[in-house]
Amino acid sequence: MKKQKKWKAVIVTSANYNSDGYYLIRIPVHSLSTPLCEEERATHYGMIVKEVMEDVVRKKGRITHIYYLLKPHYAELMLYAKHTDTVKDRNARNKTVQSFMNIFKRRTEEMAKTRLWQEGYLCHRIKRGKEISDILSQL
Repeated sequence: MKKQKKWKAVIVTSANYNSDGYYLIRIPVHSLSTPLCEEERATHYGMIVKEVMEDVVRKKGRITHIYYLLKPHYAELMLYAKHTDTVKDRNARNKTVQSFMNIFKRRTEEMAKTRLWQEGYLCHRIKRGKEISDILSQL
């Protein structure tokens, strides 16, 4: 059986993450025995991810999803994070993406009734518009 790579937890603390922007996030599944899709069709776990992402669209918040992509052993999300400049939110500005990821993982695991995700995830802030168009053209 193929051994799965463990990803380190990402904590968004850089000044680059304190502004409005697009983020590309890749979240690996906990176990290779729980694929999100098979032959371009979503499994039970993939359908749960889709349902949670559609719920994100319905709710107006600081996170908006642009797209999500299901691969057998990871989910890839592109998000737009809107930070605010109010005094209340100033201390939590760099936690917007991290908070979303905590909620996303918790909700999907509650619905799946099993541990679905590894602790870590890969988060990349997209700094240039050309990078966004390159990513979207590959879909």
